[in-house]
Amino acid sequence: MVKKTGYDKPGIKTKKSPHLGDLLLARYEKQIKSGFDDLERFELIDRLKKPVLYFAFSGTKRLIIDLHDCLSQFPYSFFIRTNKGLDIWNLPELGTRNAHVHISRFPNLIKFIQDNENSISSDMWGLLYGYPVPDIHQFTYAWDAWKKAQPNE
Repeated sequence: MVKKTGYDKPGIKTKKSPHLGDLLLARYEKQIKSGFDDLERFELIDRLKKPVLYFAFSGTKRLIIDLHDCLSQFPYSFFIRTNKGLDIWNLPELGTRNAHVHISRFPNLIKFIQDNENSISSDMWGLLYGYPVPDIHQFTYAWDAWKKAQPNE
């Protein structure tokens, strides 16, 4: 049986400071594989300027459940998916797993992503992640022009 993964309730309200992004980076920095910029600017979630935040996480079953418990203390909807699915409580005890974490103030968006993750188009992901609409259009439909506009790395 899959236990609640956060999408059905926003969590327990809290007055903790600093913001959740800083807390996650401080606690799990070595396990976070991508999404650092979004976590550093987590206040955009609170200001409703970024509908959904995503980051990739790598850790043992114990660390993934610890991350779930940490997120459950805050007033956000979220879910954690591994290659074994949403049931993080039945992951093998040994070994490291990659986890994909989505967080939002909007429980219905989290439920939508959870149910349709594999069929969401690139432009829809851009909207969900809060990128500017002109950038999404250029990135999705005019790739060559978008690539030329990027600073040389």
